[in-house]
Amino acid sequence: MPFKKQKQLAIVVMVGAILAPAVSWAEEESLQARMDRLERIIQGQGLTSLLTQVDQLQREIQRLNGANEELNHQIEQIQKRQREQYLDLDQRITEIQQQPPVSQAPSTVDSPSVDNESIDEELAESGLQNTPDEQTKAEDSSLVPVAVESGEAAYQSALQDLRGGRYQDALSALGAFPQTYPNSLYLPNVYYWQGEAHYVLREFDKAIVAFDKVISSYPDSNKVADALLKRGFSEYETGDTSKAQASLNQVIEQYPDTSASRLAKVRLDRIQQNAQ
Repeated sequence: MPFKKQKQLAIVVMVGAILAPAVSWAEEESLQARMDRLERIIQGQGLTSLLTQVDQLQREIQRLNGANEELNHQIEQIQKRQREQYLDLDQRITEIQQQPPVSQAPSTVDSPSVDNESIDEELAESGLQNTPDEQTKAEDSSLVPVAVESGEAAYQSALQDLRGGRYQDALSALGAFPQTYPNSLYLPNVYYWQGEAHYVLREFDKAIVAFDKVISSYPDSNKVADALLKRGFSEYETGDTSKAQASLNQVIEQYPDTSASRLAKVRLDRIQQNAQ
């Protein structure tokens, strides 16, 4: 081989030896870059998944908070209605207690004594006491004492249960009263207080039936205005706002300048405010 060719081959080998490490290093650097990029992609995907889970949890917490607020609102509305009912009943009993009792002439009829002043006043408001002429007639004719015949003792006992908070006992006594004393003058009051007891127990459909009995069967009773009022209250509690408003407006139109009319106006205003 000529010397010149041997020299050229040696130069090529030397250049190859020098360039070989450089090529290997470049390939290694490219591989490391790809690995770094892949790790960043994987890390990014994990972070995205984590952020998605956090977002879902936040939405679930917001949903639960909304449901909790709705439940709290419903509980507050129920408690508010219960307070209104008890306050209304207490106010009406207070009005009865504040009325002056009607004096009665002495009677020798052996009837149960009235030992509760509030019952005396409720009877006075209802106009159910016997007049002196009626008492004299009963004595002269040797008839059965009016208080016994009309069921006065049973009626007073039922009112005592009602005002003592024994609503089921009161309902049992009031429910049996019409069959036991079918001709009693206390019947419109008995049906009215049945309605009141059902109303306090939140048995509004039954309360409406009792108040309707007073309105339809005893139109001349002075309990009709109160029965109309409480029928409107009961209708509102059942969700029948249109009927409730009609009953309350009827109270205002037919019985102006009465406590029932004033209470009807207050309830109508409240219904309108709640509707807004």
